[in-house]
Amino acid sequence: MKKMYNSVVELLPELTSCFNDHSMFDCLEEGDVITFEPIADPAVGKEFTDATNKVLNDFFEVEEEDEVCYEAGAYADKVDNPVLFWKDYLGCFFNLEIVDDTLDASEYVGTSFGMYRIMKISFIDEVNKRLKQRRLNGVRLEYKVKATPMDSNKHWNRTYDKEC
Repeated sequence: MKKMYNSVVELLPELTSCFNDHSMFDCLEEGDVITFEPIADPAVGKEFTDATNKVLNDFFEVEEEDEVCYEAGAYADKVDNPVLFWKDYLGCFFNLEIVDDTLDASEYVGTSFGMYRIMKISFIDEVNKRLKQRRLNGVRLEYKVKATPMDSNKHWNRTYDKEC
């Protein structure tokens, strides 16, 4: 991606595609900055929450519409928020460092919301290890990233040149 500053809302189409395909998230580079903030616009928040619920329902093969991981107003919640799910998901692919945790609303002080910089891109085996060991905003996934033929020249597919 050519831009250094990204919002998780802008990245949602790439995130959902990557999640559904079990592929490496390669739209960002080291040094890029991502903001993870509660969504203020109710229409955008509802769309973001619905898209996240659809991805998770498809993954868990949930047929019923009334069973969702995130309630309709979760986009404004300071703990059970789909924004934090995607932050944790991206945290499996990258080492993130907080740049700025000052938010306008004092109710979100002390939460995981904020602006983060990508410090390092993880190798594919490290990503799978992180996905296996972590809960993503409280959701435990039996999920594994699969290498694709297009990944053959990408650095994250190499395990022999890792720093010890």
